[in-house]
Amino acid sequence: MRRQRSARWWGAGLAVGLACALPSAVEAQIGVLAGYNRDTLGEFLPENGFGLTDLADGYHVGVFLNFNLAAFSIRPAVIYHRIPDLVAMAGEEEIEFDVDLLEFPLDFRIRLPMPLVQPYIFAGPVLTFPSSSFSGVDDLLEARPVRAEFGIGFEADVGFRLWPEVRYGFGLGSLMGSAVPIGSGVLRGDGDPRHDTLTLRLGISF
Repeated sequence: MRRQRSARWWGAGLAVGLACALPSAVEAQIGVLAGYNRDTLGEFLPENGFGLTDLADGYHVGVFLNFNLAAFSIRPAVIYHRIPDLVAMAGEEEIEFDVDLLEFPLDFRIRLPMPLVQPYIFAGPVLTFPSSSFSGVDDLLEARPVRAEFGIGFEADVGFRLWPEVRYGFGLGSLMGSAVPIGSGVLRGDGDPRHDTLTLRLGISF
């Protein structure tokens, strides 16, 4: 509950900051985004008789604000990131769980200015606030894990702007602890799961 309240305050603060910055930014664009994410829980090796899903397909939606400074751009965003259908196993017992993340990425972009299509590369940190509907997992989630992301994309001017892009992100620390309660047992293994993600995203700005 404390984690969720903290995430809401961060979200409200960033939204107010974006709203205040928009009128004064000559080259600012506000937009919405959505896409597909393939998430991996790596850096964990279950013991014999135990298991943890290491791959899941999910989605994400959000809003962003882009500031263009010549060929350089800064792009903060607020994103809801869904990781469903994860499974932890201990012998014959298993539990299904999900992980939701409220994310605050800050992309630094370098683009090639062109009239209709502008290719770009980018990289930046992503501050995340994870939660789970399964209390046994929610208690194990780190408070504010950070991920680093990089990728490529392009802007296409079609009256409004389309932003298709491909991103890869890797966790800079553990997403959660490994001692997941599973019925009468507890997940056992070496290491704590780290969150990596491959993302296909489309943004639209006006």
